[in-house]
Amino acid sequence: MKEVHLIAKLADLQEVDYHNTLVLHALIELLVAKGLLTHDELTAKVNELDTQLTFHIDTYAELTERIASRQAGIKPIL
Repeated sequence: MKEVHLIAKLADLQEVDYHNTLVLHALIELLVAKGLLTHDELTAKVNELDTQLTFHIDTYAELTERIASRQAGIKPIL
């Protein structure tokens, strides 16, 4: 029963993702059509945010690994 519930949740997430993507594309096209944004500006911003996010994810992963390795070396007092 849990598997059926999980599959249903995944299907719901896919539908939400599709609708969010559709709205995002519509907004971008409207902003470009109105001259408020260019595809080059959008691409530059996407690349900037991707770089920042990748840095944060990599930093978090490295810190998590360091903490885990330190905790593995700590022996309980009792």
